[in-house]
Amino acid sequence: MAADIREGLGRPFKEIPPKYFYDARGSELFDLITEQPEYYQTRAERSILNRYAPEIVARAGARELVELGSGSASKTRALLHAMAGAGTLRRYVPVDVSMTVVERCAEQLVELFPGLSVHGLVGDFERHLVHLPAGESRLFAFLGGTIGNLVRDERIAFLSSLSELLESGDRLLLGIDLVKDPAVIEAAYNDRAGVTASFNRNVLHAINLELDADFRPEDFDHVA
Repeated sequence: MAADIREGLGRPFKEIPPKYFYDARGSELFDLITEQPEYYQTRAERSILNRYAPEIVARAGARELVELGSGSASKTRALLHAMAGAGTLRRYVPVDVSMTVVERCAEQLVELFPGLSVHGLVGDFERHLVHLPAGESRLFAFLGGTIGNLVRDERIAFLSSLSELLESGDRLLLGIDLVKDPAVIEAAYNDRAGVTASFNRNVLHAINLELDADFRPEDFDHVA
């Protein structure tokens, strides 16, 4: 983390890798973001999955669901229910940077789907995919437009590494937003409740905690 933060803040246009926004508190705030009326992406994707999950699962023939950037697994509940309904759900593999989030997700899903095997992986999906457990007939889900957090070179590297992991019978389900009026997108990241602003400032709290830094989050304005 220290090397990434040092490198990012040393650039002329300073930046912090998005993965560091998703500590336990950041993940909670992001879940709140998805509930804001301006944030259309989650509602649209969830509507599609609720409608087509059985068809997606049938076409994929999946026995395992691997979710990259799982959070609370709210994005893939429809897929899990469809796989359970078809009698094909054997294992769920959530990948997230927060151990707290992975553990909480596993506890909830084991209770919801008795007998489900959950193999959580705490790590960065850009670097730690090699640690995924071996499996067969896996459906990899990368939803929520998360690929948009990666710049071009990072996307190429990520997709290349993922292609090396996919085996015969595996499938990839990728969620990407379509072209929108800029005003619609800007509103989605400027919710009136200020949740996105709190989410973005929270990364400074995380850096202070993890690296003993001295950022004053209240001195930073959110602009999108």
